[in-house]
Amino acid sequence: MKTLFAFLALIVAVQSSTIELDSENGEETVESESSGIQQHRPKFLMKMVALNETGSFSMKLEGTTYTFYSNPKTFDEAEKQCKRLHKRGHLASIHSHRSNTVLLSVVKRVTSSGEEVWIGGKRNRFHRHFHWTDGTKWDYTYWHRGSPAHYWWSVSCVVMRTKDPGYWLDTYCSHNRGYICEF
Repeated sequence: MKTLFAFLALIVAVQSSTIELDSENGEETVESESSGIQQHRPKFLMKMVALNETGSFSMKLEGTTYTFYSNPKTFDEAEKQCKRLHKRGHLASIHSHRSNTVLLSVVKRVTSSGEEVWIGGKRNRFHRHFHWTDGTKWDYTYWHRGSPAHYWWSVSCVVMRTKDPGYWLDTYCSHNRGYICEF
């Protein structure tokens, strides 16, 4: 049922450009640009902004705005681009399974299955632990079996696979991929 609501919200967002949430009554208000009719639906904790012609889109989830960019960059280039484009911008840090699932469900609609996108996880050379580029606590992981696979003496960066169920892999940071910024 939740998947159906997510799919319907995506369709409505593409057709109407915006979904606004009403946090007071737990419902969302959807206004269609073509008809001007407002509809009230059960709360879906996400705001999507229309897809654009540059190969990117933005969505708001639980107070954080996420923007996906399809133009491939290395991890470091993607992080710099997030900082350049958005005040307080970084590659996305993911702190719950719910957030991982929602990001996956939206990103995989505009990417090919099995594609990998950068998120903000990184392990520096000679460190055993990963960290988020925004400095938040590393309190959630969704590693694919066998990951992290790279040795602790090399730099590794984290990608989310767009194939269900959205597992993470560590890989060399020099590969070019699409990426998700947060701000």
